[in-house]
Amino acid sequence: MNHHFTRRASLAAIGALVATGTRAFAAEAAPPVIRIGGVGYGYGKQFGQNAIAVAEAQRLVEAETKGAVRVEYQFFDHTGPAINEAIAAGQLDFASYGALPQIIGKANGLPTRIIANGGVSNIYVGVRSGVKANTIADLKGLRVTLQRGTILHQALDRLLAEAGLSEKDIQLYDLPTADQLTALTNGDADASVGVASILTLRDQGIVRIIYSTVGKTTPDGINAVAVTEDFSNKYPAATGAVVRAIVKAANWTAQPQNRNGVLDIWAKSGTPRKVLAEDLAGPLKDTSIPLIDELFVAGLKVSVDFSARNKLIRQPFDVDAWIDRRYVDSALRDLNLVSYWQPRHAPPSLAKQ
Repeated sequence: MNHHFTRRASLAAIGALVATGTRAFAAEAAPPVIRIGGVGYGYGKQFGQNAIAVAEAQRLVEAETKGAVRVEYQFFDHTGPAINEAIAAGQLDFASYGALPQIIGKANGLPTRIIANGGVSNIYVGVRSGVKANTIADLKGLRVTLQRGTILHQALDRLLAEAGLSEKDIQLYDLPTADQLTALTNGDADASVGVASILTLRDQGIVRIIYSTVGKTTPDGINAVAVTEDFSNKYPAATGAVVRAIVKAANWTAQPQNRNGVLDIWAKSGTPRKVLAEDLAGPLKDTSIPLIDELFVAGLKVSVDFSARNKLIRQPFDVDAWIDRRYVDSALRDLNLVSYWQPRHAPPSLAKQ
């Protein structure tokens, strides 16, 4: 038997299912349930942010699957590492979370494929009020909290290196988001690297923000949407349906007239609406982009290199082979959105990766 021909034929068949959209879902055996995971934001609320939250709130996956499949969402306060554990335990089919923990999971054997861009998160460095630190270099010797193996870990290491420092120059404490906020509030930590939730402490006068990625092009805040290989191989049309729902959610998020609605939905995660409004001050079209473009891929490759250098993974792997573009490309065609988002090019510092 010609195995290469058989594999090409199989891929062609899957591609045909993906391309025919909702019609193919009706012809394919439906999965018993679709389980989707995302990031919690330290408040113990079972609700997320980004396109996943909009898809849940508007029941977009249910609409794409014609209500034939039960859809379950789960959001994890322990973020990426906890999501990796859930995938490893067979508890999730899809997940939208930071690129760095996805890379660590993939390198350690998680059978996933990247199927869409999950958007970008702004990252902030906050210093407890009363601590004399105004720059990243001033963190030397201080007690700094973050969660290892996340996009925040990568951001801190990059910033330390740019300041001529390393993790050895600070006292680094590995804590989930909720515990980071508590440690700062109680004076048990001097600084933290976090997402928008840290702005709540700033508003209470507990911390000062000394750095953020707002308005900057960095590889640090990249999120991605992944599917398990088992699910996508068994249910290619259902996988396509989920991705169409995510693209629809991203498109709805991007419309200026929906900004208030987006803030209302994302605030269900527990992050105050006022904080989200500040964090998302720019056009939401720029943060909700689902495209697997040059900037997204380059950012993934930077994160793989970072992970290998810092011994978070044993060795680099082929990012291009990890990505499956068929689903998002088909969704953009199905929804007449091929030209809505313009592909972003990577700056020279990332493009060389």
